[in-house]
Amino acid sequence: MMKLALLGDSYPTQVRVNPRALGELEVVWVGQSRESFFREVPRLRPQVLALDFMDLGQVPTELIPGMLESTGARHALISYRLPHSPLIDALRSPRVSFLRGPVPLSLLRLRVNRSLDDLERAGRPVRQAPMSQAPGARAPRFSPEQLGRLMELSTQEGCECAPQLARLVGGLRGFWEYTAGCEQHDEKEQRLHELLDRQMTRAREALEEGLVALLEHGNLRL
Repeated sequence: MMKLALLGDSYPTQVRVNPRALGELEVVWVGQSRESFFREVPRLRPQVLALDFMDLGQVPTELIPGMLESTGARHALISYRLPHSPLIDALRSPRVSFLRGPVPLSLLRLRVNRSLDDLERAGRPVRQAPMSQAPGARAPRFSPEQLGRLMELSTQEGCECAPQLARLVGGLRGFWEYTAGCEQHDEKEQRLHELLDRQMTRAREALEEGLVALLEHGNLRL
C-alpha cells in the first residue's frame, strides 16, 4: 500500500470527513504545522507528499527539497492558491508536480496515481516501504477547516455544487489575502489595490451566500 503524508490547512478536515476518498492510499500523517511535519513524518517514510500552500511566493525554495530529503519520499504533489513562477520553474521535475488548489481528495488520489505512473515511465519506480477588508465588508463566513469539509460533501446525490463553490471561495480568499500584502509604491497603485479589494470582497461574499443557500437547501451542517 502506498504511504501518503498530507500537509495543509484543510487536509485534516477533509480526511476526517471523507476518509475513503483516497482509496488504496494509506495516510500515515496529516497536519497543518511544518514543524510537526519535520518532527514526525521522516520516521514514517511516506512515498508521496501532498503539500498545500496558500501562496507559493511565501514558500522558501529549500523547503520542499528538504521535505523530500528528510522523508525519503519519491514524489511531492504541491497545490497552491497563488502561483510563483520562479519557484515552480526551479522545482518542477519528475519528483515534484504542481496543481492549483484547494484540491478535493478524489482529485488528489487521481493526481498521486498519475504522478507515480509518470515516475515509473521515467525510470524511477516507486517501491513499497516496509487581511484588510473593504469598508462594510463581512468577515469570511467559512474557516479553512469548514471549506475543507465542504469540498468533500455534496448537497444531494450526484451534485457537486457545494465542493465546487468551496474551491472557488478558497481561491478568492487566497487572492484577497495576497493583495492585502502587496507593496503600494504610489497613489495609483493604492487605488488599484483598493479596487481589487472591493471586487474580491464582493465576489467572496456572493459565493459565500451561495454556499449558505446550498447548506440550507440540503439541510447540511458543518
